Amino acid sequence: MRILKRCRSDGKIGAFGKAPGAGRSNKLKYRLIFRYAAVWKRAIPALTAGIALFFTGCHAGLPPEKPRAADAALRQFEVAETCRAKGDLDRALAAYGRYLEQAPAGGKAALAMERSAEIHAEKGAHEQALSLYRRLVSQNPKYPRLPVIRYRIARQLYLLARYRPSRDEAFTWLRSFPRHPLKARVLQLLGDDFSALGDNGRAFYWWLRAMSAWRADDAAGKAVLDRDLCGAIQAAGTEDLARMADFAAKGPYAPRIYYRLAGLFLEQGRFREAREAAMSLVRSTTEQSWVDRGRALLERAREALSVRPGVIGCLLPLSGPFAIYGEQVLNGIEEGSGILDDAAGGGGDLELVIRDSKANAEAAVAALEELAKTEKVVTVIGPISSRASTAVAVKAREIGVPVILLTQKEGVTGTGDMVFRNFLTPSREVARLLETAMERMGIRRFAILYPDNSYGRFYMNRFWDGLEERGGTVTAVASYSPDQTDFADQIKKMTGTYYPRPPGVEERLREMRTPLEEECIIYPDPPAPVIDFDAVFIPDAHERVAMIAPQLVFHDVADVQLLGTSLWQSPELIRTAGDYVQGALFPSGFFAASAEPCVRSFVQEYRSDFDADPGILAATGYDTIRFLKHVMDGKNIRTRKD
Repeated sequence: MRILKRCRSDGKIGAFGKAPGAGRSNKLKYRLIFRYAAVWKRAIPALTAGIALFFTGCHAGLPPEKPRAADAALRQFEVAETCRAKGDLDRALAAYGRYLEQAPAGGKAALAMERSAEIHAEKGAHEQALSLYRRLVSQNPKYPRLPVIRYRIARQLYLLARYRPSRDEAFTWLRSFPRHPLKARVLQLLGDDFSALGDNGRAFYWWLRAMSAWRADDAAGKAVLDRDLCGAIQAAGTEDLARMADFAAKGPYAPRIYYRLAGLFLEQGRFREAREAAMSLVRSTTEQSWVDRGRALLERAREALSVRPGVIGCLLPLSGPFAIYGEQVLNGIEEGSGILDDAAGGGGDLELVIRDSKANAEAAVAALEELAKTEKVVTVIGPISSRASTAVAVKAREIGVPVILLTQKEGVTGTGDMVFRNFLTPSREVARLLETAMERMGIRRFAILYPDNSYGRFYMNRFWDGLEERGGTVTAVASYSPDQTDFADQIKKMTGTYYPRPPGVEERLREMRTPLEEECIIYPDPPAPVIDFDAVFIPDAHERVAMIAPQLVFHDVADVQLLGTSLWQSPELIRTAGDYVQGALFPSGFFAASAEPCVRSFVQEYRSDFDADPGILAATGYDTIRFLKHVMDGKNIRTRKD
């Protein structure tokens, strides 16, 4: 029997039972206790079931497979990050893509899109990169790295050659994030956009602002900007340079801008504006190298402003051994200028300033400087000789005065854009001569008899090279001293009669004789010349040719074509050796007997004024001055550049 205990009022524990003296009240207490116990016994299973129902009810809405899908997507992101760190961009890109497919709204979705766009951009897939960046901004407007993404959108647009959208995106960025560390990069991008759009002025402005905002410790980045800024200055025209000067006032790029601006104004003949730009250059800096450049430009502008329009210098040999040639050129210049014609007003607005080159390079250069700096001539005609012309061409380029050389020297006009020539060159002479002899007359075998000086050797080599290029052959060649008068030895060497013939050769020649020829021979003749050429080229002056031609005939060199250079052109050759040079060919830049009206008019005027027929030099002088008059009459020529 279970013993139930209870607490007594005195705090002692007693047992319930049929203790003697227990009353009715005790029985009632016993019934209540057993009733409560029975209630609790029935309530416990129900309470247990309710608790179980509570816990199971809290998890009833979570599908058991969803936590497993999230874990799988996260594993794809981790794989992508690992591959990206290792440089395996293709696998990384694929893994980022799987993550975005499985968890498009996941916690790593924005970062996965950014990483994917970066990889596409690195691989050159700018369209894909741009699409992902825009999707990121659209879906995550509060993304912490939004300024970076917006900059990259503008950058991708630039790389896709969408310069205007890139520019607009960059402007929006500046309004949205005016104090962000990427500001310098965005300013640089704006400069790139405007440069690509052809606006050098605005490109310079934004690059200049980028340079000011750039980190001082980023030397490489500043070097790129400096290169772009200098390139923009060099490529700009005068209008853009004027805007750049306002942007860069008192800054480090101001001297470079003014230097370029002054140079362009000088090239365009805008000398007053060039002077102002040069003065601005000097005022814009204390750096001595720039100050010196500015002063040099100032001097050039002042010189240009002091040029006398219509004044032409003549630099010719009027003394010394070449004076006769200089006089002929000067006669032609005076005839063509009109200063000999009183009815025409003595040449009108044209003025000639004449200086003697003395056929000397140093004297010619000094005279050129005097004509340019003291006499302020617009241009100079001459000199004639090769050495003087070469020296004058170099000085003309240096001081900026145009010259028209009357020389045959090859390549002299390549000295600079201020150097011109009006004379028949050796190359053109030889080419025209060979064209006639070989193409029209069919001559293929040639002999060359030349003076052993620079002129003779030059023409000998040029003629020989030219005929071989056309399929011809040189069968005989000989040289002589420039002061020689007897040419028998050279002619004999060319025809095989100078040296004794070997006995075998003489024997064969005798065997070739017919019986009639043998009977006719009473006294043996000297060896007959061997003429194995059809033409003889003699590159010398007409005085020497007048001595050579008769001696060729004397030594039985007859019925061959004589060829020469333009130095053969002289009436004296016909007077002294006309019978021996009939049918001779030589090139000429002028033919006084031409039926052309302009030539006939010139010849008549020249004969009237100088009582002589004009030659090639007089015609060249006449032609040169007439050309300059035409240029000056047709345009408002104020400067040498004009």
